[in-house]
Amino acid sequence: MSTVDGDVAQQLTGYIAAARWFGGKGRRLEVRSVTALPWVNDPAADPAVRFEVAEVGYPDDAGSGSEYYQLAVAYRREAQPGLEHARIGRFADGDQGSWTGYDALQDPQACSVILAALVSGQRLSGELGDVRFELSAAQGLTADLEPKIFTGQQSNTSVMFGEVSMIKFFRRLELGRNLDIEVHDALNRAGIEDVAGLFGWIEATWTASDGASLTADLAMAVEKLAQAEDGWGLALDSIRASTPFAPHARALGAALAETHHALRASFATAAIPGGQVAAIMTERLRRAASIATALEPYTYGLQAGFADLEHAELVTQRVHGDFHLGQTLHTPTGWKIIDFEGEPVKSLAERSEPDSVHRDIAGMLRSFDYAAASVPGPDSAQWAADCRTAFLVGYAGGPLAADDAAVLRAYEADKAIYEVVYEVRNRPDWVGIPLGAIAALAAVGEAGHSPADDDVSGGPDTHPTLAENQVKE
Repeated sequence: MSTVDGDVAQQLTGYIAAARWFGGKGRRLEVRSVTALPWVNDPAADPAVRFEVAEVGYPDDAGSGSEYYQLAVAYRREAQPGLEHARIGRFADGDQGSWTGYDALQDPQACSVILAALVSGQRLSGELGDVRFELSAAQGLTADLEPKIFTGQQSNTSVMFGEVSMIKFFRRLELGRNLDIEVHDALNRAGIEDVAGLFGWIEATWTASDGASLTADLAMAVEKLAQAEDGWGLALDSIRASTPFAPHARALGAALAETHHALRASFATAAIPGGQVAAIMTERLRRAASIATALEPYTYGLQAGFADLEHAELVTQRVHGDFHLGQTLHTPTGWKIIDFEGEPVKSLAERSEPDSVHRDIAGMLRSFDYAAASVPGPDSAQWAADCRTAFLVGYAGGPLAADDAAVLRAYEADKAIYEVVYEVRNRPDWVGIPLGAIAALAAVGEAGHSPADDDVSGGPDTHPTLAENQVKE
C-alpha cells in the first residue's frame, strides 16, 4: 500500500469521479491509497504499463468502508494528443522523471503489452503486491492480435483482440474469485458449449491500508463469438417482423438446462425448506409494497401464491442469477449464455449462494414479457406465450407438473415484484409491464389454480418434475 500526496490524490479523485465506470456517482469520495503493482513491461519502455489499485472511501458516510478500483495505467514520456480523453494526470517519479499517465485500456499499445503478458503466462512480484496472468487455453491467442478499443462502457471495460478474443477488465474490484471466471472455468472443463471459451484471467494480490492481504481478479479473457447476435435484439426483431421465435426459445431452454446440469455437477448443492423461501418472498413483498403502493391490491393473491411453497423442499445449486435475453448471444452454432456474475445489487456472497433453478427460468419468462411489451402490437402477447411454452419444453422436455408450475409462479411473482420497484424508481412509464404480470399471478393465487395456466406453465401431474429432470444424465 502506498499513500498519495495532495496533488496526485487530487488528479486521481477527479479522474475516478468522472469515469463512467465509477459506482459512487453523487457521493463525495476520497482516494485513501494507491497500490502500484509490479510493472508489466520494462518501466523504461514507452508506454510503461502497470496495474494500480485505488482504495476509495466516502468521508460523508463513515460506515461505508473502502471500495477498490482498478487503474490500468500507461505511462508515457510525451503527451499523446490522441489519448487526451484517457488522460489520468501528470506525475513525477524520483527514479523515472515526469510522465503522463493514461488509461491503458484506451491505449492500443498498452493493451498489446497486457495481451503479451497473458499469452506468456507471466508471474510478477513486487514489494507492494503480485500479478498473475493465468492461461487456461490458447487456441489462436497470440501476442500480435490487434486490439480494438471500445469507449462508452460503464461498470467494466472490454477490449477485442482481432477476431479471436475479448478481454473484460473489471473496474470496481470484488475481493476473491470473480464469479464469471469461476463459472466459465467450470463449464469449460465440463465441455459445455453453451458458453464462450475461457482463455484465461489476470489476478492480483496486494496489501490494503489496514495491513490485510487482499486478492481480486482484474480481468478475464474469453473467446470472441463470431457472428453473435444479442438475444434481446433478436427477439425484438422477431416481433417487429412477425417471425417465429419459439424455436429459438426452445433451444435456449435446452441450453439453460444443460448449463444447470453442469453447474450442479461442478459446485455444491443443498436443499432448503419451501416455507423459508416463502417467508423471504413475503417479506420482500411487504417492503416493496411500502415503496410501490400499486402493489397493495395484489398482496393477498401474491401471498397465497407464495404459500404454495410451504410444503415443498427446494433443491438449490449454483445458477446464473440474472438470466434474461440480454444475457444471451445467438451464434451460428447455437445459443451462448454470458455474464455469470449474478444480480449486481447483491453482494458477492449472496450471488454465489446456491439457489433454485426456478430463479433463472422465471427471469427468462419475465424477459419474454418485457420484449413483447417493448414492441406492442396485436400479436405481441401471443408471441410471448409461444416463447414461454417453447422455452419450458426445451428446458424440461415437456409441460411442467402442477407442483413445479406453482413453484415457478412464486419465483415469477418475486421477480415481477422486484421489477415493479425498479420501474417506480427509474422508469415510471414502464411500471405497467410488471404490474400486468403481478395482476395475473395474484389472480391465480387467489383462485388456487387457473385452468388457462396449463397452456403456459402447468400440466397434469404425470409430467416429469423439474427435480426429476435435473438428475437425468
